[in-house]
Amino acid sequence: MSAAPLRVVVIGGGFGGLEACKVLRKGIKQGRVSVTLVDKENFFQFNPLLPEVATGAVETRHIVYPLRAFCQRLGIRFVRNKVRTVDPVARVLSLHNDLTLPYDRLIIAAGSTTNYFGIPGAQDNAFPFKTLMDAIRLRAQVVEMWELADQATDPATRRRLLTFVIAGGGITGVEVCSELMHMFTTTMARLYPSVPQNLVNVQLVEAGERLLGGLKQEHSEVALGHLRSVGVTVVLHRKVTAVDAANVTLDDGSVIPAHTLVWTTGIRGQALDSPWPWALGRGGKLAVDKGCRVADGVWAIGDAADCVDETGAPVPAVAQGAMQMGILAAKNLLAELDGKPAGTLKYRDLGYFVGLGKHSTVASLMGVPVSGVLAWYMWALVYLMKMVGARKQFEVATDMVKGLFVDHDTSQIHERRRMLRDVDMEPRL
Repeated sequence: MSAAPLRVVVIGGGFGGLEACKVLRKGIKQGRVSVTLVDKENFFQFNPLLPEVATGAVETRHIVYPLRAFCQRLGIRFVRNKVRTVDPVARVLSLHNDLTLPYDRLIIAAGSTTNYFGIPGAQDNAFPFKTLMDAIRLRAQVVEMWELADQATDPATRRRLLTFVIAGGGITGVEVCSELMHMFTTTMARLYPSVPQNLVNVQLVEAGERLLGGLKQEHSEVALGHLRSVGVTVVLHRKVTAVDAANVTLDDGSVIPAHTLVWTTGIRGQALDSPWPWALGRGGKLAVDKGCRVADGVWAIGDAADCVDETGAPVPAVAQGAMQMGILAAKNLLAELDGKPAGTLKYRDLGYFVGLGKHSTVASLMGVPVSGVLAWYMWALVYLMKMVGARKQFEVATDMVKGLFVDHDTSQIHERRRMLRDVDMEPRL
């Protein structure tokens, strides 16, 4: 009589979790493992296109893919629920609704959460930018500020309404800035002709000495020059130290009057309702070895893992890092069943893309720097190839082509009271 398949649970349906599931399909076909994917959402979201969703350049539903459909195709069970606690002795997960899920092997791809570094007022007043709902909320906030500015008569009030501060000069911060300015100088300028464009004030605040730290110096300079050329005020060597509903305070004591602060800097490992039962590394992430192993029968990948590659260098918190870790963890799980030694992570930097709006991009592909319109076409092609499913590829391709000819979508479809903060519902004028 053959042994029952080993019960494998993957927590998290992001880039890393999906790659792990694809590798585990081999074990499913061989009857050696059964796999369950658990996620608090029922969809995978393509994070690189969140800035385009926030500005209405790409439709919201076009960057998500149903996890149940993905799992069904691979022969995997999907559970839409949130893991509350882990019992590593009994090997049981506690879920919401008083449900439990036993496991024999566990791959943790739970992702990360926004880190506000304990800055007073940041968590209550800043707009995080990690999820689809974050992008939707930001679009609602941006449109709300322009609507109020259109009705205001006092220039100082208008200036505060139209001041948008972005904290963090990494890839996400630069892309959000670029997309907002593109939206403002095209769509919003046309739709709000009574609003003087010289009152629009977009500021990017970065604590480091340059934008896009860790990327090529020349691309940092290109991004800096581009942002300044379109009217963004770039503030380097400065940190946000306090935030309230109407002001952003920097570490030099200066105050930026603004109702909108977008927080794109800092992440922490995603916590459960109770702490993980294993040791944590940097940034609240699970400590793992070079094979992504946390403990016997447990692996962590992506933003959930404090991982270094075979050279000892930290693995960047980007999609390609999560995907490579997911592949390795799943391979090591199957290797363990065969009594084979575990592999170590040989992180391969495939390059990066940084969108600059107006169909311009800076990129590095296998070490070769590219910029301008050509880089944008390469960006579009690569992202389309990475989309899950032919339908999503078609939908996003259509959005990209439409963006060459039509304005951004500024509709506030969702209920304002749910999308905006309480303070934003109060009188501004």
